[in-house]
Amino acid sequence: MKKEDGFITIVFMAVIVLFTAVNLAEMVLALEPEGRRKGLEKLEVVQDGAINVWGALQKAMGKRVAYGSTVYEDVTLLNNGVATMADQYGDIEVGKKGVRDAYAFSKELGAEFLFMVVPSKEESEADLPEGVTSYAISKYEEMVKFLEEEDIPHIAMRDVLKADGGDWYSYYYRSDHHWKNNAAFLGFKEVAQFMASAGIGGGDEAALSEENYEKRLYEQVFLGTHGRMAGKYYTGLDDYELWLPKYDTDYVLDVPSEGIHKEGSFEDCFVNYGNVAHYSFDYYAYYTYLDRDYDRIHIENRLNPDGPKIVIVRDSVAVPVSVFLASQCSAIDMLDLRYLKEEDSAKEWIREVKPDMLIYMFGPGYMSVENAMNLR
Repeated sequence: MKKEDGFITIVFMAVIVLFTAVNLAEMVLALEPEGRRKGLEKLEVVQDGAINVWGALQKAMGKRVAYGSTVYEDVTLLNNGVATMADQYGDIEVGKKGVRDAYAFSKELGAEFLFMVVPSKEESEADLPEGVTSYAISKYEEMVKFLEEEDIPHIAMRDVLKADGGDWYSYYYRSDHHWKNNAAFLGFKEVAQFMASAGIGGGDEAALSEENYEKRLYEQVFLGTHGRMAGKYYTGLDDYELWLPKYDTDYVLDVPSEGIHKEGSFEDCFVNYGNVAHYSFDYYAYYTYLDRDYDRIHIENRLNPDGPKIVIVRDSVAVPVSVFLASQCSAIDMLDLRYLKEEDSAKEWIREVKPDMLIYMFGPGYMSVENAMNLR
């Protein structure tokens, strides 16, 4: 161990001991049952505060790779200071198989198929610090090449973002791996264009214009996944820009496994303002739309009952795209295979839906994960 690493470790342990002592004292001195409960809740501050201090120390030492708070992944600062987590899993054969099988399944159903391939946060491998390897870009490129060779309909979103012409990192959060709503909106328009070319369009044209959205900026409210690993002082906090339709909307949202049922406008059904209330380790602004990931989400558009039915098999990159896309459909069913119970059959459920179109929507991270992309 280097001397500077040993120094950081000693300081970090001292901080943990101090925070723990203070919080345990508060808990023990609160003799009433309600007081003890509140004292236990305060112990969460130990973890959050320690992560922030740990990250601040590593930042002060000039560390380009910060040891994260879990074994998940360490946090890397790119050459421009933006945080990422280097993707250490380069094999996407399970992902290729999952896409090939899903494409065949869509043909069996008589449905259109589309894979939206969402790029990683890093614009170039040259943006990584010396000695850090990430397979995210190569996985994306390998998947796009596979789709081209197999003649599977797809949208390569790296090309779309490049063509839009903005700074690459303006499409991604500083402290998180997800893309921002401006990038997701571009993805939504690409899907809508594909649907129209396939003859299954017919949604609200007003939804396709950026001018028809009110944009509300919430400043410094978002600590993303990278920030949760290395702390806000290492990654910084993000602003969150919420897009709300100015056009008329009327939806129904159901999450059967959670007993969630909502009816009303886009805002009523899709927006959780608690996630942009303030910065916290407990709030996650990216899920201001739809609150969090669920196994199944069903959305009905009551203003477009004759529109197409869409099933989206996805990871979390699909969250903002899907709420925009609801304007073009009579119904959207979102399926996250990561949360599907073993006894449930995704294929059986999709057959019951009888979709006009099956969409796969993934970033590179889950292209290596069988239970995320394999319809069963």
